[in-house]
Amino acid sequence: MTRIRRRTARAAATAAASALLLAGAGTATATATASGTVAATAASAASGDVSVFGGLEVKVVQPYEPVDISETLQMGLLPQGKQNYVVSHPDRFAAGVEYAKGLVGDDIRPDSMSLGVSSENGEVRLITGAWRLAEAPREIRVTFGDDDWSYLAQIVQLPGSPGWGTYYFDVERWDLTETSFTVEGVDEDGEVFDTLEHQPWPQG
Repeated sequence: MTRIRRRTARAAATAAASALLLAGAGTATATATASGTVAATAASAASGDVSVFGGLEVKVVQPYEPVDISETLQMGLLPQGKQNYVVSHPDRFAAGVEYAKGLVGDDIRPDSMSLGVSSENGEVRLITGAWRLAEAPREIRVTFGDDDWSYLAQIVQLPGSPGWGTYYFDVERWDLTETSFTVEGVDEDGEVFDTLEHQPWPQG
């Protein structure tokens, strides 16, 4: 069990669980491709802020196109519904897309994100979610525990300016074991538009 808490600079909103569809996948184990994630460098100790260098270009995909986000998982974005996407094993991807066509999707508030977490044996393996913003975010940062550095998630969207898209970050690829983390969305002006905090429920 986990807890997700939202901290936003623009609007107060209740935390939204991702419409993550693991079609028959159970728990996910993933190893992202090189384009999937980029490690960031440590932040300035003087400012106390977490910062990142560089960034990842937004990956633009066609509706229903399978996007390899690991050696074992694919992601697909649907024009039906609201912020509707699928994460599935390749052999179940087509069926997962057909099923998701009848779903509402995340339906998150403007200027916000959702968060989905795939885990195995209590360890976080993959982070996914949707974002809703007029233009694609400049960055979506993932910071673990009390680290002073962040990792960048890969941002994905459909052609044009649909006002929404998804993101993914493969935790296992970086051999990270911390289960508490923060996902922070940064818009084109460099402003944080939403922050989601993930913490496991205390044991015992």
